[in-house]
Amino acid sequence: MDVWAVLLVGICTGILLSFVIFFYRKQNNKTQEINNEIQSTIDNMTPRDLYIHKLSQNSLVWDRATHTYTKMEQK
Repeated sequence: MDVWAVLLVGICTGILLSFVIFFYRKQNNKTQEINNEIQSTIDNMTPRDLYIHKLSQNSLVWDRATHTYTKMEQK
């Protein structure tokens, strides 16, 4: 009976470990794809677009009426 219990625990542990490794690799591949997509987008930007993008993250807001970036109002 003890042998069967050890075998059952070993099989369950092996299956659980296999699933953890499989899902970790799958998540790592998805992260790598997202990073590659972001890097590709950045590489295809002109220096002007990249500069505007960086500024807009900090202090500029797109104004739809004038189709330009304007300074964000300080609260």
